[in-house]
Amino acid sequence: MCGIYGIWRLDGEAADLSALYQATVTLRHRGPDDEGYLLVSNPAKRIVPCGGPDTDPSLNLPAINTLSNEAFDLAFGFRRLAILDLSPAGHQPMASADGRFWIVFNGEIYNYVELRQELEPKGHRFHTGTDTEVILCAYAEWGDACLERFNGMWAFALWDHREQRLLIARDRFGVKPLYYTSDHTRFAFASEIKALVGQHGVQFEPEDEAIYRYLTHGTLPSPPAGQTFFKGVQSLPPGHWMTVQHHTTVMRRCWTLSALTRPAQVTDVVEQYRDLFTDSVRLRLRADVPIGTCLSGGVDSSSIVCMVNRLMLQEGVPVEQIGQRQKTFSAVYDTIGPYNEREHIDRVLQATNAEENFVFPTLERLRTEVERLVWHQDEPFQSTSIFAQWCVMSKVRERGVTVLLDGQGADETLGGYRPFPILLGDLIRQAQYTRALAEARAIQDKTGLLTGPLLLRALARQLPQAWTQELRQRRWARQADVSALQPDFASSQETNTADQVLSWPDLTSHLIDLVQESSLPHLLRYEDRNSMAFGIEARVPYLDYRLVRFAFEQAADWRIHQGWTKWVLRKAMDGIVPREIVWRKDKVGFETPEIAWLREWLGLEPDLWGSRVLCSKYLNMEAVHKRVALWTTRGGDARPIWRWINLEIWLRIWQQPSPRSATLLSGV
Repeated sequence: MCGIYGIWRLDGEAADLSALYQATVTLRHRGPDDEGYLLVSNPAKRIVPCGGPDTDPSLNLPAINTLSNEAFDLAFGFRRLAILDLSPAGHQPMASADGRFWIVFNGEIYNYVELRQELEPKGHRFHTGTDTEVILCAYAEWGDACLERFNGMWAFALWDHREQRLLIARDRFGVKPLYYTSDHTRFAFASEIKALVGQHGVQFEPEDEAIYRYLTHGTLPSPPAGQTFFKGVQSLPPGHWMTVQHHTTVMRRCWTLSALTRPAQVTDVVEQYRDLFTDSVRLRLRADVPIGTCLSGGVDSSSIVCMVNRLMLQEGVPVEQIGQRQKTFSAVYDTIGPYNEREHIDRVLQATNAEENFVFPTLERLRTEVERLVWHQDEPFQSTSIFAQWCVMSKVRERGVTVLLDGQGADETLGGYRPFPILLGDLIRQAQYTRALAEARAIQDKTGLLTGPLLLRALARQLPQAWTQELRQRRWARQADVSALQPDFASSQETNTADQVLSWPDLTSHLIDLVQESSLPHLLRYEDRNSMAFGIEARVPYLDYRLVRFAFEQAADWRIHQGWTKWVLRKAMDGIVPREIVWRKDKVGFETPEIAWLREWLGLEPDLWGSRVLCSKYLNMEAVHKRVALWTTRGGDARPIWRWINLEIWLRIWQQPSPRSATLLSGV
């Protein structure tokens, strides 16, 4: 896991090396172990690798500040978090054996061992124990098609010096981030937006449409469309690659999630899912640094913890990585509440004899660290729940663990968010009325959701597509919370967002949307920034592309079954995970007591927005104060209040970036 940056002056002008250095330093938290640069002069056909203050002296690289008098039109910057081959041999930017290809790479290719064994008979020789070198050889052998062979998470830039061609690529699900800015004079990319915006990059300017959708509905910019909260900054969509050559930029999709269902016998499906999940966890234990696991008490994270424990007992996973006892990390609270998973976590700890590491998120800590959290996240977020994960990551770093396995992705791929009306609607559309009724009754038994309303919502989904689209658009407009917006701002954006409301005709399409658009990409962003803020690599076994593909094809009929969400996972882990966990009917995750916290926070600071309000362009502060006063006395939806607070903090950080961001960075 690392931080990467690059810039190519397409107009032939010299890249600003001081800006290159500052942008790379901004990413230091992502890679505190090493630092490297590559300077390229295309007219002179000259390449110069160089270093900085954190570069290992044994590499004997010239310092970047000694080259400021020379002109280079292309440059890479790199910060390393050493995971595989901790020696200086893993330094980046890294070159192919013949010097033609150069790469800066953030992520992990988990099947690098198998790819290396495939490439060696083809004549490739390896001099490091890194997956980075495997990418270079794979590209030399298969070109752009090498991406199809990778099992992992990645965001990398690869420079072909002979062809003067830049390739940037991102993994199938966007586990690793990659952003870029582009105009007719230059192309720049980075792991985080903060390396592209500010004195060393483009000027900060908020994207008003994104802010409108965030304030009115709590939605975030579209990952497939590459949208962000910043004008002029785009995200390379998950599963895409882009090339820059001869002043031409081309983007292509390299992977698509299939909606093709392949019926299979249930016993075979359960066994194959278990085998794939086992191998996914096994691959993600490859590291030369200590590994831990995240444990929230639900079936997703508990399955990972129990599977790691099983592999330790059956396959002898090296003690150097795991320790004599597996280290788990959890957020819990002193008080009893629906957000406190302590009793479920304790059951898993007892079953596995794993070591517990608890953090206790508090409002006091949130108030102290909220600006650091917002700075690291780059963009506004929907609730304070990610602060619990932030606290967990700080504990991971404190305990000296560098790699953390986590359970993101199971809900989105296996129907974990209770999309019952969509499932029942599918069954009715297929004339499976008996099964639909039986499933509705089972859902009521497991969840308490009444059969009648469930079936009515399922029947409503049988309306013509044009009708449902119209109904959803009306619902979208009705739910828009515009009462606290500045009237001019609200009226300028209303027509720009109405046509973006979509409807999903079936369960598979709905889950694909969760994976690619509305849920998973944002959760992955939160986790990437939270983990990298503390120099932690987060790995997500449920997003092994083989497992996801299997869930959408062979296991499609067994994702939701007999009233259970994620049924195939539960069945596969029955006997491995304690039964009271694997067949839990409730689930929370790493949450916070947000309503209580906001109420107390507003009591301590009645006006969190201060006297010089930056969000007044978007919010009518008189209306905000009235809404807050009403909420503190009568209650109601707290989510808009957090969004108003978050927006103000975000604007303060980005509109006054220099001293504030420097202070935040020094505190990491």
